Amino acid sequence: MKKLLLLLDSMIYFDRQVLKGIQTKTEELSLKVELHLESYTDTNYLRSQKWDYVIADLNKPNVSDALQDLCLHTLVFRNHDGGDIPTGFSSVTVDNFGLADTALQSFKNSGYQAVGYYTSQQDKDAQWCLERRAGFTQSAQTGGFTIVANIEQAIANKDFPIGVYCSSDRSARKLVNLCYRNSVSVPEQVSIIGTDYDDTERMLSSIPLSSVALNPVELGKICIETLFKSVRYKKAYQEVFSSYELIHGRTTQSALKLDTVLVKAESFIRNNFHRNIKIKQVTEYCRVSRKTLDSRFLDNYGETTHQFITKQRLDRAKHLLVSTDDSIDAIAKQCGYPNQCYLSQVFSKLLRTTPNRYRQQTEDKAS
Repeated sequence: MKKLLLLLDSMIYFDRQVLKGIQTKTEELSLKVELHLESYTDTNYLRSQKWDYVIADLNKPNVSDALQDLCLHTLVFRNHDGGDIPTGFSSVTVDNFGLADTALQSFKNSGYQAVGYYTSQQDKDAQWCLERRAGFTQSAQTGGFTIVANIEQAIANKDFPIGVYCSSDRSARKLVNLCYRNSVSVPEQVSIIGTDYDDTERMLSSIPLSSVALNPVELGKICIETLFKSVRYKKAYQEVFSSYELIHGRTTQSALKLDTVLVKAESFIRNNFHRNIKIKQVTEYCRVSRKTLDSRFLDNYGETTHQFITKQRLDRAKHLLVSTDDSIDAIAKQCGYPNQCYLSQVFSKLLRTTPNRYRQQTEDKAS
């Protein structure tokens, strides 16, 4: 029987749930493999054994060193899209932008205009936290929200109501405590959504937290599916793990059902618009017809799916034009267009100018 090495930390709840998902999917697929849970720090032992497959948490310190020359069929999972994946490895990456999209969709359904991002000192410098902030900012700008930069100051000034997306349930719990110390009503004045649906943090919170669930059991299942797809087709795959379920507690007012199709489509577009994706790829990912998808975008944003994709590309192009010295052709390719002619056509049609003129006009205004 072949051996599957798991470089996880069984002392951590999240890793134990990932392991549960791996076990479940292995049984569902009737895979004839032995699971071996080992420490990534014991490199001498790891290299003394022969492994047929490996799944590892890339966020663990020095795990990349332990993986060197260990096994041909290796998959790593990680909690943010940063750093290089070792050559030849498959990967599954948490979609932090999708988490933020889910929270903001709830605030939109509840009628909030002002929204902010809040993180605790423990979280603030973590790469996954910074990525969730970036996802929040991008989604809030796209959704037409007013972004509150300093949540603590807004609470002190009583600038209500505010919808606050928190980097984690730990941050959400701390924000609940801050509101109570300042006699601020939750969720009437400040609506709070955490991330991870963490059992411990929810237990410690004075009121049940609303949270975007990041299901590690499903992550484990996707790891197995991706690993054995790479074995079957003899190529590495880079997948994104997304969560779109908001579990309401008592820190939010609305229990309206999220439009998960819209959130899923937005997340896919933001992660892939630079790859020259077509509408068909979005509909296949969301498993809906183009008519259904267009109706969702028209109802929520007053624009079709194609127009939404074009706006993402145009915003990215404008940013690159003023923040880099890249050629127009290079910028076009970074935005999902095959060459500068396509980008110029979009600028001419929507902005009545060319990319070069836009860059020059922006530079003239700044000088």
